Amino acid sequence: MKKILFFAGAAMSALALGACSGNNCSSYNACSGPGTCNLDKDKVYTGVLPAADADGIRYTLKLDYDDDKNFMEGGYDLLETYIVGDSVSATGYKDAGSFRSEGDFTVMKGDGANSGKTYIKLVQDPGESSKGSDSGPLYFLVESDSTLVMVNAELQESTIPGLNYTLKIVK
Repeated sequence: MKKILFFAGAAMSALALGACSGNNCSSYNACSGPGTCNLDKDKVYTGVLPAADADGIRYTLKLDYDDDKNFMEGGYDLLETYIVGDSVSATGYKDAGSFRSEGDFTVMKGDGANSGKTYIKLVQDPGESSKGSDSGPLYFLVESDSTLVMVNAELQESTIPGLNYTLKIVK
């Protein structure tokens, strides 16, 4: 039931973001009605990342930025769904198990070799997360307004050719 509510919320957020296009809102704002905007900066990202024991992990990440913290922190909700090959399925894949985590995130500026780059650090609240979910913290490079790239704790991108660690914003 929680998965259904999460995806319903993610879909509503995506619709709200899409509805802003004709109302002079920036991509960070959600519209509350025709011609008006509020200060919500909720974003939903998704992508299939590599997995050692499955064909991939579908990440659906919702970031709920706090406007009273200058959009530099907030709460997150992450659904990790392991997918495996399935010759019967129309997509060729089936879900093999899901884990949900939530907690807080902060927006960080890189330093040294990462100077000028922006990162997001997810810190899980174990009391609000399912057993088996990644206890983190997890880090993402903000590659663009619509793209996050998972990086390691040293804020380095994967150097293994052919592996994609990219999440794209849901439109």
